[in-house]
Amino acid sequence: MTSNVKVSVIVPVYNVEKYLKDCLDSVVNQTLEDIEIICVNDGSTDNSLAILEEYAEKDSRIKIITQENKGLGGARNTGLYHANGEYISFIDSDDWIELNTFEELYHMSKNLDLDMLMFQMKVFNIETGEFIEDQYNNIDSIDDSLIGTVFNYKDVFDVLFKIPHNSVNKLYKYSFLKDMEFKFLEGAYYEDLASFFPLFLEAKKVSILKKQFYIYRIRSESITTSGDEGSFDMFNILKDLQKLLKDKNIYPQCMQEFLMFIIVNLKFVYLRLANAHKNNFLQAMKENYEVLELDNVSEEHLMKWHYEDRCFYQSIKKSKDSYDFDLIFKCSCNEFLVNHYEGLVNQLKIQNQNLLNEINQLKNNNSSVKSKFKNIFRS
Repeated sequence: MTSNVKVSVIVPVYNVEKYLKDCLDSVVNQTLEDIEIICVNDGSTDNSLAILEEYAEKDSRIKIITQENKGLGGARNTGLYHANGEYISFIDSDDWIELNTFEELYHMSKNLDLDMLMFQMKVFNIETGEFIEDQYNNIDSIDDSLIGTVFNYKDVFDVLFKIPHNSVNKLYKYSFLKDMEFKFLEGAYYEDLASFFPLFLEAKKVSILKKQFYIYRIRSESITTSGDEGSFDMFNILKDLQKLLKDKNIYPQCMQEFLMFIIVNLKFVYLRLANAHKNNFLQAMKENYEVLELDNVSEEHLMKWHYEDRCFYQSIKKSKDSYDFDLIFKCSCNEFLVNHYEGLVNQLKIQNQNLLNEINQLKNNNSSVKSKFKNIFRS
């Protein structure tokens, strides 16, 4: 029996009673009605399940699956197991989407027969109540000439590690995921990072739609803003990704960009860590330094890095402990800024002096012209 479900929307739910209604309202009111909404209650202990049941009574498209807590990856995998749609979307239950999201995504994916369609996000800060621009959650790194076209990773190889690896700002063809025997990493943080590259490097038909359909809510208790022992999962994920690039025989061509990507992610994790874990994380960076081949960063490429990434990288080997590291990192950043702005000030001084010289030259020329006119009238 063929399913008429165009999009299976998988919503992992864990203790989000404050935000769940916003998420569900944005899904049940989609202009594309041929969807199923698979809500995986991942061991919630708050009022989340009651809210799900309230919505399910009013909308038969909602399926509730309750399980013991398996984490985000485990909840998504459960949703995938029960999915029947042509395409798959993942929505975190503290976020929401625009009401025309699936209509536009589905029709574009269907018309182009895509394996993966990427779109933009915007970020909502619940503490300030403001929407903010976030360079890590847009797809501006991909050239606009590819909008509406079909491409694969080879066409964007030069920006491979600048493409957002979130799972929620993509629509996937379900048959593609099944052929890949795809499953999210379970029991670990950063499952999006672990899953994006294996999928993207295999997808034959990818496209982008530069519209901000997904609203990502930043809250203090979310995984990406916490810093506990789970943060150490980043090392294994980066090592697995390095192995994947080697297995695909593309590592030599992208090694320098990947090494920068390693530092960017390690810095992202370290700066969000609780102080109690910082020293162990620094030691882990030192222990994995050779394994991750960080000695291979070329001086030429290093000088192209953002100054914070460069200072972070250079501070690893210089530091004995996290206290030492924090001081060296901050001093290096401050030194760079001082030199940078001192250079700008000197440039402005030179430009200002050149302008003054031009003004004085104009004054002299003007005086000379006046003298000539005076002599003419006298004669």
